Amino acid sequence: MNSRNQETKGTLVTRRDDPGYAQVSGYIPKELALRFKVACTEDETTQSEGLEEAVQLWLEKRERTKHNRSGGS
Repeated sequence: MNSRNQETKGTLVTRRDDPGYAQVSGYIPKELALRFKVACTEDETTQSEGLEEAVQLWLEKRERTKHNRSGGS
């Protein structure tokens, strides 16, 4: 079972059903999408988990860049 899914009295609660999650979508080059799907399959992870990690890393990188541009230490 997915580590982020919860089982409640025999009923699987997915991210789709969880009010703490929101759907995001966008268009990326087909080759990149295929590579992403293959990587998720190889790592036995869901695409949602892969996207969550990618967005988190992107936001952290963005914050570091903003911090460095503003002269922060």
